[in-house]
Formats: sequence, structure tokens, C-alpha cells
Amino acid sequence: MSLEKRRDPKEKKKNMLLDESSFRQNDFTPLELNKDITEPIKKDELIDELSEKEKDILKIAKEILKLKRYDTKFEIESESQIQKYPIIEKLYATCIAKLSYNKGYSKEDIFLTIRSLEEKNWIVTKERRTKLEILQNEKLIAILDFIRDNPGVHARNKNIEETLNITRTPFLKHVMTLEHFGLIRSKKIGKTLHYFLKDLPNDFDKYKVVFINDLIPKIIEEFFKDETIAISNIAESLDVYPGTIQYHIKKMKELDLIKSSKNNTGKKIHLVNIELLKKYNNYFKKPNFSDLLKGL
Repeated sequence: MSLEKRRDPKEKKKNMLLDESSFRQNDFTPLELNKDITEPIKKDELIDELSEKEKDILKIAKEILKLKRYDTKFEIESESQIQKYPIIEKLYATCIAKLSYNKGYSKEDIFLTIRSLEEKNWIVTKERRTKLEILQNEKLIAILDFIRDNPGVHARNKNIEETLNITRTPFLKHVMTLEHFGLIRSKKIGKTLHYFLKDLPNDFDKYKVVFINDLIPKIIEEFFKDETIAISNIAESLDVYPGTIQYHIKKMKELDLIKSSKNNTGKKIHLVNIELLKKYNNYFKKPNFSDLLKGL
């Protein structure tokens, strides 16, 4: 005889109900947005975060970085390393000459400020511009705003050329620059690289990417209307092949967006993970899943 304690059927049923509780509730409104990611990039606020020393050194760096006879690759850990990097040695020497007497900055102050600007991506390896210049570049700001409005966008998105009037190759070049300066981040999901604002938490990247496909929220809506709906009926309603619906359902199950279960009569049903959609809407407004219950 097995020594394993036999599970109480009532306890098992209770645990199943708890397991499904996040997938089906009578109501999941209101959705409270904890942060608004639709606001434009506030350039002045970013600049205001700089100290007076940093602003003074950035003005000099703007000119020094353009001197192409110097290699821009550098990463300094100590003052003794400055001589290894001619462009930084030039920046360091110029700052001392211009700021020590006029501003009273010590050599240590200047060194620490240069390192601080590097650590905060205001001065970047492989770039001949400062972040200050990036924030004053209309094309780069337009791309930054486009990524803000379209989080999870990839380089093959047709709206890039329509909205920004640039093709894929220059877009990739510009996003690389923005990423170097710590203004955006990229994430490979599947085989594709997707772009998000740097400060946007990455918890829901994969959900934002999957919801770029308008068909996914529509399938979820069908299950909201009727948990017992057949896949063939969803396909007919949305005018797509049943195999397409089946494919997306499989993907949504892998992402824990929906799960299959059985109702009291033993009929197969699909439950939507309401709690997950709530959390998603804390970061992203679109699609707004609270609308799915209106009028149902």
C-alpha cells in the first residue's frame, strides 16, 4: 500500500478553484494606470538633472568629440588611465585649461565629472556627440517619440517609413545611437529585435509584442463573450482559418494568457487570465482590456 496520504477530493476541488481564480472573475475594473508612458520625452528635465560642472564639461566635450584624429573608444577607471585615451586626455587637459581658473574646479573634480558623464551615457564610446546634442536633434527625438508611442516596435514595421519618412537601414542606425546613449533598450523576442523606452520596466515586453497583432485581443474578446465557444466559430467570426486561431491559442497558453478547463457539465472551456491583463494595463494602455466587459 502506498504511504502517500490520499488527497481529500474537496481539498483538490478547492485548489482547482483557487488556481482558476485569476483566469475568471465577474469584474476586473477599474484598471489603475500606475504610470503614463505616453508623455513626450522631457528634454529639459533630463538636462536639469546635470550639475553645473557636468554642463560646463559637456560644452567642451561637444567640440573635442568632433576631433576625428582621436579615437573615441574609451572607458576610464582611474586618473592614471587618461593617457591611454588621447581624446579623453585632450578633453581632460582642455577642461583644466578652461575651467580650473575660471570656475575653480580641481583636477580631481574634472576627472570625476568626466567619468560621471561617461557612466550616465552623456559621453559615449563610439559616438562623436554628447547626449545633449542627441536631445536637440529633431530626427532622433522624432524616433524616440515614435518608440514611446509604439513600444515593442521592430525595424520592419511599415509605420516607420510612413511616420518618420525614413527606411529601415537609417532607422536601425539611429536606434543604435539612441541605445548607446541609454535612451532606449532593445529586446530580442523570438527572432526579432524590439525597441522600448529605457525606463520602461521589461516585465511585460513579451505581452506587448504579442498584442501588436490585433487578432490576439479579438480572440480574447471572443472567450470573454463565451468561454465555451468553439475554435471554428471564432475563426468564422473573425474571418480567419481555424488553424490560425489554434496557433495563437497555443501561444497564449504558453504566455499564461489563457488556459483550458472544463465546466460543471464536462464541456471544454477557455479561461482568460484577468489578473495578468490587469497588470499589463498598469504599464500599457493599449489594448485596454477593461473595454471588453462593456456592454457584454
